[in-house]
Amino acid sequence: MTDTGQPIAPRKERYLGWRAERRPRPGFAHVLGATSGGFAVVAMVAFVAAIDNDDPQVPGVVLSLVLIAAAFAIGVRGPGPLRSAAVTALVLTVPLLWLFALATDDAGRSEFRGVLLLTLFSYAALYLLGWTRGRAVLLAGSLVTFTFWVAFEVAGNNAGGVFGSTVASSPITNGALSGASGSDNVDATRAAIMVIGIAFLIIGAIADNRRLAGTATPFLVVGSISAILGGVSLAGDESVLAGGIVAVLIGCAIGIIGAAGDQRRGTTWLGVLTAFWGLVAILVDIAPDEAEGVGAIALGFAVVLGGLAWLLAPIFGEPDDGNDDLLPPPTAPEGGTSARDPGLLQADAA
Repeated sequence: MTDTGQPIAPRKERYLGWRAERRPRPGFAHVLGATSGGFAVVAMVAFVAAIDNDDPQVPGVVLSLVLIAAAFAIGVRGPGPLRSAAVTALVLTVPLLWLFALATDDAGRSEFRGVLLLTLFSYAALYLLGWTRGRAVLLAGSLVTFTFWVAFEVAGNNAGGVFGSTVASSPITNGALSGASGSDNVDATRAAIMVIGIAFLIIGAIADNRRLAGTATPFLVVGSISAILGGVSLAGDESVLAGGIVAVLIGCAIGIIGAAGDQRRGTTWLGVLTAFWGLVAILVDIAPDEAEGVGAIALGFAVVLGGLAWLLAPIFGEPDDGNDDLLPPPTAPEGGTSARDPGLLQADAA
């Protein structure tokens, strides 16, 4: 009597499709197509200026809607690279549409808030519905817009100065925060950006742990940048040493999350480089005037870092020289076509 076993039931497809489980494979033609979409947006803005540079509201709204409609039509019917162009056009045109519609000459905080919220909702809808569903760039746009909106609300009337000093200043490179006012809402805004970044990093790490590499990527990218900008600028306002210490802590956290994830080379390197420049800031701040003193401290950093690397490699399961041939294969994620056949090529891989 032959035991044929029970038939394997097909796994349930994820709502966001294979893009939730893995990142698209790299493709030059698709990236070139995305660049084409970017130039289409540049052309649209130029045509708006040519029609009415003094009052571009009406032509801006009309041509933005035309480009969005064209992008939707191309995305529905077009193959991979053309669909990449359509996605790029949508990502760049959506905020322009709301800017043209709301940012009039007498626009204030309410109008700018409207631009942020409408852009956030538009990106979220595109990410969840239609042929654009599950595309990481739309989730990233939602996360970036959400971060700006929260920071905008916390900053109050000082939003412009907060954003400018937070992005442009870093104690890792110049040792000071040029133009920072030190007021309560500036510090609160930077703290909010840092907290949001840390929260995104945690969500990204959880998604990576559940083999949702495609979903995790936007959270890790946006979270890393937000945590670094917010944390380093906040601590750096106190001193270069404080900024360096925070950079080391945040960088190590990003690097560990990247190393534990699904082939997160970029995230891992970003974390390590952030920690490195944090240590450089610390070295510059505590170093004595004598060159031999600087050399001694740098040598101490080298020995400590090398020892930590040697001790942590087996703990993190990192193979010698990057050779992972002897490591067990990863477990396929639940659901989705890519879970059953990871090598399956997708026609719209962009």
